[in-house]
Amino acid sequence: MRTKTLFRKILSTQLVLIVILSIFFNIIIGTKEVQAAGYTQYKKTGISNFPSGYQNSLKKLSELHPNWTFTAFYTGMTWEDFINKETSAHLRNTVHNSREASWKCSCGQVASGYACASRSILEYYSDPRNFLTETGMFQFLEMSYNSSVHTKAGVQSIIKGTFMDKNITFNLNGQQKTMHYADIIMAAAKESNISPYSIAIKIIQEVGRQGSQSVSGNYPGYEGYYNFFNIGAYDQGNAIENGLKHAKEKGWNNQYTSIIEGSKYMADSYINVGQNTAYFYKFDVVDGSNGVCWHQYMTNIEDPSSQAKNLYNTYAKNNILDASLNFIIPVFNNMPGMSNLPTDMDTSAADSYYITGTGVSLRSEPTTSSSKIATLSKNEVVKVIEYNKAEADGYSWAYIERSNGTKGYVANKYLASCNGNSESSIARVENAYIITIPETKLTDICKELSITAYDIKDPNGKGISSEDKAATGYVINNKSTNKYYTIVTLGDANGDGVINSGDLFTVKKYLLGTAFSTEGAKKSADANRDGTINSGDLFAIKAHLLDSKKISL
Repeated sequence: MRTKTLFRKILSTQLVLIVILSIFFNIIIGTKEVQAAGYTQYKKTGISNFPSGYQNSLKKLSELHPNWTFTAFYTGMTWEDFINKETSAHLRNTVHNSREASWKCSCGQVASGYACASRSILEYYSDPRNFLTETGMFQFLEMSYNSSVHTKAGVQSIIKGTFMDKNITFNLNGQQKTMHYADIIMAAAKESNISPYSIAIKIIQEVGRQGSQSVSGNYPGYEGYYNFFNIGAYDQGNAIENGLKHAKEKGWNNQYTSIIEGSKYMADSYINVGQNTAYFYKFDVVDGSNGVCWHQYMTNIEDPSSQAKNLYNTYAKNNILDASLNFIIPVFNNMPGMSNLPTDMDTSAADSYYITGTGVSLRSEPTTSSSKIATLSKNEVVKVIEYNKAEADGYSWAYIERSNGTKGYVANKYLASCNGNSESSIARVENAYIITIPETKLTDICKELSITAYDIKDPNGKGISSEDKAATGYVINNKSTNKYYTIVTLGDANGDGVINSGDLFTVKKYLLGTAFSTEGAKKSADANRDGTINSGDLFAIKAHLLDSKKISL
């Protein structure tokens, strides 16, 4: 969707040039301040230059990805000022009309299937602190093209299965050419200096995986014209016709030209004026010559986090998560405490639970192979109809209901009671092993398993206090039955009792062919409890470190 503003429709080349020159002469890179039109703004790189509310999450990310850098963009705005500006016009921020009532503004306005967003949901999605996770961070990824990171193969992984997964033939300057869409997108990246991954993902978000009439080339009255980014496709009247009218005026009479020139337009209008992340595309906190909160590419407040998921998946699939990436994260003055995701559900009810993971799938059946009904948001509140409904694929499954009445299955491990009444345990006996979760005291394990008389030793036979936390390899002797159990702390693959980068390194070595030192260590490496050791366990350990999904039984 587009912000409804006539000014955007008539943005001239001269104005773009003025803005670019203004940025060039006024914004000083580094730690120096910039006196913009209304706010003093500056950037500082390094975790120590962020407010304390950001630092813990960023430190965990830095431990996982040492090559990542984090730049604090101090907006000069107070949080209250920013929210007031964003809510000063209805439909400036929207959510899909299917979302629950607490996400919608009381004005009741709806346009093209999107409702005006409530203040509370706006506060949640625009607060950067809610998205300082390994996946959420990618809405802050600097969008510049990097030839050492961005490849054609990466683009192909994004567009696989979409309408762009093919070669096309077109006429360009009187000559017939045949190119794959991936090559066109790479060419657009080089000419615009925008990440080709961002270009590909933006096209899919604008016109869908199977394309739309905006890119069919056969829309009545605009045959042979294409608009891959829906530039100029404003809501007044017929949005597609508005966009194709813009394409015709610009001479975008083939797919190649539309993608190349559309990318350059985005670069000139957004990237080159400082709006160089998915977050800044949506939330204009870069104080240019015309102020803030007006020059916004879309109205859907979920768009940045949606782009983040797609970008993260692309980098993960292409094994470039550990590349040198820079994330530019906004900081506001007088930020309040972090808010929960608003909900219509009664959080005081005994059957109300939070979703603890990011992008958790709601399934039609209690199996990982069943169809996905919906994607659940982190901190979304759901009603649990039956907690242990089924066991399959290494998971216990709960049957739940969302606030909109949709029902389905989700793994118990992604649920946390709103009232501290979680049914999950901290330890269980499996043959000669006690399987437990990280940061669990040995005394609590014994209490959980009704072991009243015991002694505990480390792998070298040294006595261990029951007040210590469990580590993989510790041995508990149940004196009442004279049985011995080896502790397996999930995720503690190196047996030091702490979940950290050392465990990631141990699991990676195993995946490369190095054997585990003990059977207990091997069991602990199966952090997601699916019966195999693979990249899923690496993700489980990472998620635990980032507090996005705690390791559970």
